[in-house]
Formats: sequence, C-alpha cells, structure tokens
Amino acid sequence: MIKYILIAASVIGAGAMGYVGERFMRPTPSAPSGQAVTQELMFKMPLGKFTMQIMQSRKVLHLMFDMDVFVMGEVSFHEINGAVGRARLRDATVSAIAELAETDQSLAQPIAEETRKAELAAQIVRKLYVNFPAVRTARLNSFYSNITLRE
Repeated sequence: MIKYILIAASVIGAGAMGYVGERFMRPTPSAPSGQAVTQELMFKMPLGKFTMQIMQSRKVLHLMFDMDVFVMGEVSFHEINGAVGRARLRDATVSAIAELAETDQSLAQPIAEETRKAELAAQIVRKLYVNFPAVRTARLNSFYSNITLRE
C-alpha cells in the first residue's frame, strides 16, 4: 500500500515539476508562428533647400536651410514619397521653421556647432511628428541666417 502511495506521489510531483519547469527549459519563439521578424528601416528623404524671409517688427530674418528627413518604414516612405506627400511634408517643414523663427530668438544667430544643429533639427522633427508620425529624425546639412532692418 505504501508502495502505491509513493508511486502516485512521485507521478504527481513529477507532473507538477514538469508543468512549472517547462517554461524555463523550453526556448520561447521570438515571433509568432508563421510570421517572419521584419526590422523597420529608416529611409532618407532629402527635402532640399528652404529660403525664407520672416518679417518681424523692425527687421527681416532671412533663413536658408538644407535639410534631410529620415522616415521609418518602407510603407510610410512610399506614402510620403509621392508628389503630393512630398509637397505636404515640405509645407509642414516650412511652417514648423517659421513657427520656430517667431518664437526662438536664438535662430537669428549663426549656428556653427553641430550640437546646436542637431537640437534645431530635433525641434523641427517634433513639430513634423504631429502630422507625419513616420518622420523619426532629421539632419540639417546647412543653415544660414541673416538679419536686415526693415524699411
């Protein structure tokens, strides 16, 4: 009788250990079965040069940007890369730069250091992200600013 109780307890104990320890011993799949893991790529989209004049109270701020944006994902890139999408992205970039020029007085000073260019590009991307969530980052290739007095 004791022999049968020990065998039953061993079987129940081994079953419980197998049930609990299975997830530690078995490798877990990294992707759901039947689906391949796809890594999203960043696509470079050169926007070109922007030349702007922003009228302020007693002066005119002249700005010239040369900028590239990076879009996450092939589908999003193809949606934006058409003539209409690229025009919308350029218009949104111009409005973001104009809004920054009105609020940020340091935009009038020349930017020579790369950290300031990266900070300015990040501010532009934050404003673009509202309407274009696929835009992840941007790079300012060149930036020039000049102030002239208003007549």
